Amino acid sequence: MKWYVPDDEFLNYLRNKESRVPRTDYGKEKYKPFFGALFEVGELVYITQVSHPKERHYKMKSSKDFLKVFDEKRLLAVINLNYMFPIPKNLLKELNYKELDIENEIKKNNYISLLKKELKAINKMDIESKAKYIYELKYNYPDNMISKRCFDFKLLEVYAKNYNKD
Repeated sequence: MKWYVPDDEFLNYLRNKESRVPRTDYGKEKYKPFFGALFEVGELVYITQVSHPKERHYKMKSSKDFLKVFDEKRLLAVINLNYMFPIPKNLLKELNYKELDIENEIKKNNYISLLKKELKAINKMDIESKAKYIYELKYNYPDNMISKRCFDFKLLEVYAKNYNKD
């Protein structure tokens, strides 16, 4: 897995179709990258993002679509696989830590350190198979509670394939 910066125009386009598509920009000096590739469908790649843990996450149990990311010491992040989505491969750019727009050098270095810890933990979790499971569950068992809270992945694939940046 790698951190990626998806095309903002594409995210806005997709958000017009599905309002729950996560944001990347959370204000000055705050940026949330996406990671992947979870799996590919033709020229599309599925990605998702982490969320920083909130109080409620400590009490929640991991499930098929809700994963907790730990390092040796603590809960680093959570992942909601029900919010993964497809994006054309050519609209993804690998995150370059040097390009992060965080003016305070200490904050920037701390954030880069956190991103590296998160990615190291994510790469130990076999998220690819978990993501494929959620994708298949959505369509094989549409009445399942997890399926009901997932994006309509195949509909998002149609939107992604029809996206024209020009």
